[in-house]
Amino acid sequence: MAPPAALHHRTPLLLPRRTVALGATATARAARAASLAVRAQPDTTAAAVSTTAPEPTPEFKPPPGFKAPEPKRFEVKSGQLGSVLGASLAIPLRLGTGVFVLGYSPSLVSASEIPSDQYALEFGAWKVKEESKIGQCKRPEKPIEIYEFEGCPFCRKVREMVTVLDLDVLFYPCPKKGPTFRPKVLEMGGKKQFPYMAMELFQLCYHLVC
Repeated sequence: MAPPAALHHRTPLLLPRRTVALGATATARAARAASLAVRAQPDTTAAAVSTTAPEPTPEFKPPPGFKAPEPKRFEVKSGQLGSVLGASLAIPLRLGTGVFVLGYSPSLVSASEIPSDQYALEFGAWKVKEESKIGQCKRPEKPIEIYEFEGCPFCRKVREMVTVLDLDVLFYPCPKKGPTFRPKVLEMGGKKQFPYMAMELFQLCYHLVC
């Protein structure tokens, strides 16, 4: 039997069948890889040619018989001028209430007297300096409790005086048919009359008469 080195000198017909089969398999794999590589290339020609048509812009039209309203200047409806003026009277009166707060004193001073990091209302070269002496007054340990509701005119007077006197008050809203604080007023005072004040510090509870 010839040595293994002699196999390289034989003709292809004399090589073993196993060697020929391995060579054919390697060739088939190379051809398959080449075909797969060709298939994986993107088709840019088809993508450039295929384009979608733009959607038409929607058109808005008024309904049949529509007539645009005529522009008018803002004005109060006829017959309502008296009601509007009466309702507006509360604005200047309410804005001026803060001037009468206990211990409050405003004054006009030069703009240089107010630090730059401190806010102050400015009028030209003057600024409003606001001071309060309420800090010198002793504050109660517990606030006053007042049970009231918005629509009551007597409750409104009490709220205004609380603002003027700068009192520490805890308000409890008691609207009509309210299930929370209205029954508590009936339990403490015996009737649903408002406003109702309670001072736990002095153990006083009574209805306010305005």
